[in-house]
Amino acid sequence: MSELTTLTANSGLATDAWTDADFAIATGRGVTVGVIDSGRDPEWNEPRIRPGVGLVASRGFAVSRSLDDTDRIGHGTACCDLILRSAPGVVIHPVRVFHRRLETSVEVLVEALRWAVSQRLRVINLSLGTHLESALRPLYKACEQARRRGVIVVSAVNVQSGASYPAVFDSVIGVQAGAVDQPFEYRPGDAVECVARGSCRARGLQGQISNVTGSSFAAPQVTALVARLLESRPDADVDRVRALLARVAGL
Repeated sequence: MSELTTLTANSGLATDAWTDADFAIATGRGVTVGVIDSGRDPEWNEPRIRPGVGLVASRGFAVSRSLDDTDRIGHGTACCDLILRSAPGVVIHPVRVFHRRLETSVEVLVEALRWAVSQRLRVINLSLGTHLESALRPLYKACEQARRRGVIVVSAVNVQSGASYPAVFDSVIGVQAGAVDQPFEYRPGDAVECVARGSCRARGLQGQISNVTGSSFAAPQVTALVARLLESRPDADVDRVRALLARVAGL
C-alpha cells in the first residue's frame, strides 16, 4: 500500500502559553509513534525503535499476528529514519503490514490501526493509501476509532486519480509530496492539507543511504512535526493539531 501500488503503500488557534519557541526546541520527547509499513531493519541497532509486530492475512478474512517486524524491502525503515531525523525524541513502534511487496489487504490495515490504538500510541504514520471503494467504510471506522481515542493519524495520499483513503478523511492529517521551500505547506480546507518534500535521502536496509521519492516519504516528515507539537501539547486532538500546524506554517 503506497503510491506505487493499487491497494497501497482549518480552525482558529486559541490564545494560550504555547509559543513558537516551544516548537523550535521540541524533539517529540515522550511521544510514541506507530509506523504501519514494512517493518524495520533488524540490523539497525536503534534503541528508539522498539520491537513491533507483523500482521498477515490468513484464511478468509482472518488476520494473524506475530513478533516478526523484519523489513524485507526497506520502505518502513526509511520512514522510521525520516521521523527520527526531525523528531529525535520519539519512540517508534513498527507495525509490519507489507512483506516483499508494497501491498496488503484492507483487513490487515484495519487490524494494524486497531493494534496501534490499543497500545495507546500517540501518532500513527501511514505511508500508504488506496482508491478502493470497498476500503472506505472499514478504514473510516478504524480512523474514527483512533480519533475518539486521541490518536493522530497521518496518511500519505495515493497519487493515482480520485480520492485516496484514508488521507482524505476528516479524522486524518493528509499529506502529499510537492516542491515546497519550507519544510511543509499547510492548505486549510483542502482534503489533503499538508504538502511536504517527497524527494530526500533516507536509510534503507543494511544502513544504505539512498534517494527516495514520493508521498510515502513526505508523510513521515509531517508525522515528525506532529510529534514535536504534541510534546508541548500532549492532549491535543486532531483539530487542535491542525490549528498548530497552520500556525507553524505561518497562517
